[in-house]
Amino acid sequence: MSYFPSFRTCFHVAAPLQRFALGVAVVAATAFAPWGSASAQGQGKHLTLQGISSATTAPSGTVFGSISLTSRRGGVGRGAEGSSELGFGLGNPATGIGLQFSAVATSLSNNFGDSGYINIKAARQVSGGRTPTYVGLEVDHLGNWGQARGSKPGVKVALTTFGQVQMGAGRDYNPYMITLGVGSRLRANRTKSGVFFGAGLGLTENLAISAAWTGETVDLGAGFRLSGLPNTYFNAVVNDVTDTRNSRRVTVSVGWALADVFGR
Repeated sequence: MSYFPSFRTCFHVAAPLQRFALGVAVVAATAFAPWGSASAQGQGKHLTLQGISSATTAPSGTVFGSISLTSRRGGVGRGAEGSSELGFGLGNPATGIGLQFSAVATSLSNNFGDSGYINIKAARQVSGGRTPTYVGLEVDHLGNWGQARGSKPGVKVALTTFGQVQMGAGRDYNPYMITLGVGSRLRANRTKSGVFFGAGLGLTENLAISAAWTGETVDLGAGFRLSGLPNTYFNAVVNDVTDTRNSRRVTVSVGWALADVFGR
């Protein structure tokens, strides 16, 4: 896991079930992605999974960005800190390989953009139907510059599946996503490998919740979407809820995405 702020996967659910998860992406510092989806009996619901990487990528031609602010610098230091990210997607994981590229600026308090790194992810859909499933490979901390120059690249392999669950009476369904993965630099200040997993649940058109094990801490998050801002997403997460690593903090994020930027 990156020690920088993160707000993980989020998207709006409103397409046929077979396309439930198309392109849900996660990027290292801010992990933001408002795409892909499924039908929840005709009722579109927001969906999010924060704190860990998923196995999906942004749709081809989609450009996304985000800004994150955390209450503790690096998760352990004093004072607030932030990060930002800009990326885009190529390819199609349903018919071939989906690719996602992003650049992360690791600090907002110093000279903007003077420190950061590159992330690359590839994804492939391995099953469809009512529970579409994806496998993804991500390499982070490539081409480091500035204060991030000393960080070694990390590799993550993840499996993400999507579905729907009926909650309560009636015919209303709620979308969910589940991710399980392993990574080479998840623990002990990015020096040891580990396992990560988590789940997200869409509650309404505007609200979703999630819980994740990052490899050494528990993160609890909520994602918000305003009906009047269809391309903008807001997230809040409590990192290290149990204070296992003495790094409990709150991270808030805002992100956006624009589809078909490169044309069809």
